[in-house]
Amino acid sequence: MDDSTDSHLKRDVEALLFASGQPLPVETMAQALGLDDEAGFRAIEAVLGGLGAEFPPGGPRGFELVRLAGGWVLRSNPQCRTAVAALFELPEDAGRLSPAAMECLTVIAYLQPVSRPQIAEIRGVNSDSPVRTLLERELVTEVGRSQSAGGALLYGTTPRFEAMFGLGSIEELPPLEDFALGEEQKDELRRRLGLLSVAE
Repeated sequence: MDDSTDSHLKRDVEALLFASGQPLPVETMAQALGLDDEAGFRAIEAVLGGLGAEFPPGGPRGFELVRLAGGWVLRSNPQCRTAVAALFELPEDAGRLSPAAMECLTVIAYLQPVSRPQIAEIRGVNSDSPVRTLLERELVTEVGRSQSAGGALLYGTTPRFEAMFGLGSIEELPPLEDFALGEEQKDELRRRLGLLSVAE
């Protein structure tokens, strides 16, 4: 590619990242730009490398380019959170989840796909309201129905969840201890995950 083509590609990749608002895989960008071949992938990856050097995570700029949830996203620098919150006159913790919603999100993340009755069984309380909150915030989504009687809806996490928690993929979930559950709930979750024997 010549300099003019490189410049146009960089411009277009920046526009896609800015307009998307969610992590974009290289393949998606390539399709949008009509570069859906190996050479196109390499060209886009080269542009992303340059943008990553220009907008590094935690760098001096107002934006940073990060790899999240299997894609790339251009987002505001977390160090600017106070300024951004002040612009919209919102408290810094306005977007935080309630303890109940966080408990449900933990159960879904580690046991997915999982139904509402299963979530309620682990939490020991009805979980309809916090699950609705997670659906509204697009942190979880319906992924199918149970094969058991009743065919209950099953839930799993979304790319938005991975992005919110800085995960490259669901395989990068941190240790269970880092999530907001009580010890009894953690023990039940560990048992279901096979991390504790039934005897324990």
